[in-house]
Amino acid sequence: MNRLLKVNYSLYIGTFLVTVLLFFCIFGPMLAQHSLTSTLETQYTNGKVLAPPMEPFESHSYPLGTDKWGYDLMSMILNGLRYTVYIAAAVTAIKMLVGTIIGLYFGTLKKTPGWMIAFESAWSYVPLFLILYFFLSPISFNSSIETSTLIGYFIIIASVISIPSIVSSVRLKTAELYQSVYIDAGRVLGASKHRLIWKHIFPQLKESFLVMFILEIVYVIALMGQLALMNIFVGGTIMRYDPIIYLSVTKELAGLVGQARGNIYGSTHILLVPLIVLLFTTASFSLLANGLKNRFQSNYQRTPWIKTGHEPQVLPTRKQYGAKRGFWTLSTPKVFLGVLVIAFAGAGIYVTATKDRDIGVKSGSQAEYTLDLKMDANGIFSAEADIQLKNKSDEEWEELVFYFIPNVFKKGHPFESIEGTSESEIQEVTLNGQKTEYTLQDDTLTIPVSEGMADRAKHRINIKYGFTVPEKGSRFSTVIPNHYLAQWYPMAAVYQNGKWNKEPYKEGLETFHTGFSDFKVSYKLPDGYSLVSTAEKDPEAEKNEGTVKAERVREFFIAVMKDMDMYETEAEDGVKIRLFTRNNHNKDPAASLELARKALSFYQENIGEYPHNQLDIVLDEGQFMEYPGIVTINPYIGDKRFYDISIVHEIAHQYFYGVVANDPYHHAWVDEGMTEFAASMYYYAGENQPEPQAFGISHYRMETIEEEGLGRQYSNVPLDKVKHTGYIYGQPALEIYKLIQEKYRQKGETPKEVGMQYLSDYYQKFRYKEVDTQEFIRFTKDYFSVPTGYFNNWLDTSNKTSS
Repeated sequence: MNRLLKVNYSLYIGTFLVTVLLFFCIFGPMLAQHSLTSTLETQYTNGKVLAPPMEPFESHSYPLGTDKWGYDLMSMILNGLRYTVYIAAAVTAIKMLVGTIIGLYFGTLKKTPGWMIAFESAWSYVPLFLILYFFLSPISFNSSIETSTLIGYFIIIASVISIPSIVSSVRLKTAELYQSVYIDAGRVLGASKHRLIWKHIFPQLKESFLVMFILEIVYVIALMGQLALMNIFVGGTIMRYDPIIYLSVTKELAGLVGQARGNIYGSTHILLVPLIVLLFTTASFSLLANGLKNRFQSNYQRTPWIKTGHEPQVLPTRKQYGAKRGFWTLSTPKVFLGVLVIAFAGAGIYVTATKDRDIGVKSGSQAEYTLDLKMDANGIFSAEADIQLKNKSDEEWEELVFYFIPNVFKKGHPFESIEGTSESEIQEVTLNGQKTEYTLQDDTLTIPVSEGMADRAKHRINIKYGFTVPEKGSRFSTVIPNHYLAQWYPMAAVYQNGKWNKEPYKEGLETFHTGFSDFKVSYKLPDGYSLVSTAEKDPEAEKNEGTVKAERVREFFIAVMKDMDMYETEAEDGVKIRLFTRNNHNKDPAASLELARKALSFYQENIGEYPHNQLDIVLDEGQFMEYPGIVTINPYIGDKRFYDISIVHEIAHQYFYGVVANDPYHHAWVDEGMTEFAASMYYYAGENQPEPQAFGISHYRMETIEEEGLGRQYSNVPLDKVKHTGYIYGQPALEIYKLIQEKYRQKGETPKEVGMQYLSDYYQKFRYKEVDTQEFIRFTKDYFSVPTGYFNNWLDTSNKTSS
């Protein structure tokens, strides 16, 4: 016997292809390189002009090419395939369920009503797509109805009008079986009609129903294709004028073919690519149905002396009765199914785990810190930093670069806003266990890497040093008797684009660029002092010795304080808020704490989960400043309005700086502008203040710029070129709000609702990622369907400012 005839190729191939289809249905949107609103804009790359419509395989970024408007065909297919398959399966499931039940019971009638036979006969000649067309045509074009509702209408209508054909088929099969001898025997023995149907007839037909189910999916997909030829796309049709074109909202396969049929005489790939995928889809289900039919017929032919009226296409293997075969006994179908399941699960896990790898600006370094800090009674600190620095880049490092900010405040420093001075000294530096040389210039600590260590994937650096803190400094400051330690340890710079992204310290705005790191900090303080820090759980008050930890934070701030009053409350999700203050100012601590609670709760409800277990607020002289899990506020200023706004602003930074990272030297506006917008939205959407009042501080900044005659400047310029901080804070906030005012109807009913949803979606997409101007533009232009040129008024979109 020819062994090849024993192999059910249709079943194996069909199962594999349908599994591949289901994989892309589930994970396709994750695999898509571009969003559905992202377009290819004409560009000059590697000596070649890339412009839509792009042919397949012309660019690795657009492997299947683009349509004439620049939309990526592969991304549309990966997003639309699930609609085609899921909708077809939903319609089939409904009509099979209802039609099978009705058909089973009508098939057991002694005499089928004549009206039913006449109806079935007449209905079989009705083109069902015409019925769907007349139902869907009035509501599909530029519809105000939501896409999900339109899909629901299609599923219900298509199911209802298809039920009669299922009823007819099941009724005829049931009527034939109902005449069988074993049914008569069951009836004589007293079986009810329900029992006969579900215990005797249905088991005989269930395999036929499975084959019918899969074939009906193909039929529904064909029905969707017929509608697409009439410009009725499932989920809605976008109709544009001058010239008139029709576009699918969901990008389901039939819709992509229908909207591209005009390309049959030019740019044919726009039509052929989705058409081939559509044919592949229907062929996969057809092969699976044929394979199942072969398998079931083969099973029934194991006893050749019993005639079934079917000639199997695959020769059966004789079942050996009496031979025991356990479930775990290996067989070709089981091995094939097992390999398929493992491959599906493995690929799915891989896609899910790596779906965010291309989001955000990449870093080639990552640091972990173990720090030890001691303070004596004279305010002199000694410290030891043990740093694990991973090389995640493809280059070998010739040197390691750190920020060492305590060194810039030494006597004779040029910073006018800093009254005091500090002293710092590095006693010893070791690299990978070996004592090494180093250079320290202002705030830049450079450690050379010897040739024998250059190819290491991880370096261990140990630095012993001491320092004092300048009185009334900038962030790194002493306000007697308290010491505020910002950037007090050697901070690893970020390695990007083949170099260490380290810029010199600048007065005013932050200039250090660090990545997300884990910290373990041991401390010992004089009696009477307590520690408040970035740590997830600080020690109890006046405990002057211990160890604290923090994970995935951009820096580790410590406040060493004594004789401070503490107020406490809770925000949403049990997040503890603590406020530390003196009693020598006119700001009400209880009111400040309540404002902080309301602001944080608002952000938790409308933007996303707060990244820490607690939030500390320190009221003392100095700057208004944010750190992971802690903010500092100056209560001694006279402007109460600015004081309140600053509390809300610094809390918003916990999201936009603390979790959504950026390079604060080259792209300072990314966190400051987004934070000012978020703070204004709190007053606008949370407190229902009028727009001029809610965005008052941003308007004031821009008015000041105008009064000083500073003219126009992009927001994404390096800090050494910023003419006024209004370009970093106010201009982005007002421009983002202007965009939302113009485009909010695409996303919701009010600018308030859309503004907060935009912040939330932005936050969720870039959590623990770094954003630069290009990433912001890419996200926002896709979100609101605007071109890159839309941002030219306030951002340099040429990418020349990237670090």
